[in-house]
Amino acid sequence: MTFENWKSDFLIRAADDGVSSIILNQISPFLKPSDEVVKSDIAQPEARKTLQHYVNLTVSEARVTQGRIALSQQMTVFDQIESEYQVDRHIVAAIWGMETNYGSIRGNVPVISALSTLASQGRRASMFEAQLLAAFDIVKRGIKSPDQMLGSWAGAMGHTQFMPKSYIDFAVSATSGTPDIWAKNPADALVSTAHFLVCHGWKSDTTWGQVAYVPDTSDLHFLRNHPPQTLKNWEGLGVLTASNFRSDYLGLLLLPGGAASLSFVVSENFNTLLHYNNSAAYAIAVGHLADRLQGGLPLTFPLGGDTRGLTRPEMQFVQSRLTELGFDTINADGFTGPNTEIAIEAFQIAQGLPVDAFAGLELLSHLQSL
Repeated sequence: MTFENWKSDFLIRAADDGVSSIILNQISPFLKPSDEVVKSDIAQPEARKTLQHYVNLTVSEARVTQGRIALSQQMTVFDQIESEYQVDRHIVAAIWGMETNYGSIRGNVPVISALSTLASQGRRASMFEAQLLAAFDIVKRGIKSPDQMLGSWAGAMGHTQFMPKSYIDFAVSATSGTPDIWAKNPADALVSTAHFLVCHGWKSDTTWGQVAYVPDTSDLHFLRNHPPQTLKNWEGLGVLTASNFRSDYLGLLLLPGGAASLSFVVSENFNTLLHYNNSAAYAIAVGHLADRLQGGLPLTFPLGGDTRGLTRPEMQFVQSRLTELGFDTINADGFTGPNTEIAIEAFQIAQGLPVDAFAGLELLSHLQSL
C-alpha cells in the first residue's frame, strides 16, 4: 500500500470513528511521509547495539554528572514527586536523562508526519494509528496545533518524550491547569512521568533489579523460565546477587545480552519501565543510570560477549534459516520479537547449545555453518 492510499483509507476510518471534518481538514496537510523517520526506525539503537555498547553509550559519566546537577536544580519538583507519587526521584531523573539528556534534546520532528509515516509502514500500524488519533485529540482540545507538535522521529514529545496517547491518558500538571510537557520548565513532564509509572504499577519499596551471577553449568532454560523468586530462593538455585545492599523482592532472571554477557534479576518495577519503552536494554539503562545518580558503580561487563549487534540483514538471515530448519519465526522482518526468541530457544535445545534465546554472533555463525 502506498502512503497516499494509506492516508486516504485512514482519514475515512477516522471520520467513521467520529473525528470531525474540521479537525481532519486541519491535520490532513501534515500527514506527510518522512524518509528520515523510516531510516531511524530501522536503526533503533536498542535493537542494533550490544547491551554493553548501549549501556556504556547511554549511561556515560557526562550523563551521570549532568543528572546530579539536574536533580539539584529541580529539587522542588523532585520533592513533590516523592511526596505525592512515592516514586524515587532518581528513576524519574534517569528517564529524563535517557529520553532528552535532561531536556536539552527534545526533538524537532513534526509528530504528525512521524506517526503517519510509521503507521503507513504496516509493521505496527494499529499502534501508530491509535497515537495519531490521540494527536488529533490534542489538536481538538486546543493544546497544540499540528505545526507546534514537535518531538522525536517516533512521535514522542516533551522533556520525557510522551507519546500522544500517554499525554492524553497520564499527563498531569505540577500545579494546575493543562499539563505542558513541551515547556522549558520540566516540572509538568517530570510529574507526568511519575504519574505514568504509578499508573503502571510502580512499587515505592522495590528496586528495579540488579546484576546476577549465573554459574556456567546452570540449566539456562530452566532458570530463564522459572517463576519469580525471592533473592534468597534464587541463591538456592545457584544464582547469586548482591542482596546485602538491596531489599528483597520477587524477581525474574534476565539474560538480555545472552549467556556471555551480564545477567540480571529484575522486579515488577522493571516491567513498569518496559511500559515506558518496551526494550530490556532501555529499562536496564534507566535502572542503572538511577543507581549511578545516587552513587552506584558502573556495570562491569565480562569479556567474551558480542563485539557488535546483528545488522538487520543478518537478523533476517537468522529468522529465515531458523524457519527453513523447522523453527518457525513467523516473519523474517529483521526485528527480534517473541516468536523469534521462541524459535531460537527451541533451536538451541535441539542443538545442545546454551539456551539463552539470544540472537547474537555465535548463533549467526552456527546457522551459517549448517
